[in-house]
Amino acid sequence: MSGRAPFGLDPERIREVGADGRPRNDAPPPAFLGRRHRLVLALFGLALFVIGTLAGLAAAAFATGARGWAGVFALMALGATPLLAIGPLQDRWRHRRR
Repeated sequence: MSGRAPFGLDPERIREVGADGRPRNDAPPPAFLGRRHRLVLALFGLALFVIGTLAGLAAAAFATGARGWAGVFALMALGATPLLAIGPLQDRWRHRRR
């Protein structure tokens, strides 16, 4: 096979179909743009920022010779890794609550 589809899709003819079988043109935005999903992504991004900052401080302290501080920052970065679960757990809690 050539890897090319035997037919093409015409974007002008693609329609969302409602429960009654009628085509709709007013499709809602995708779920990943919803408020809840943005909150999950924001919390996950904040956790990544905190962990990255602590890991960077640990590397900088180690590079400057402050091994004690490097160990403290490294342990803080490891201790902060559960923060990555806050966003997904909060989303799961909201789904179970409904």
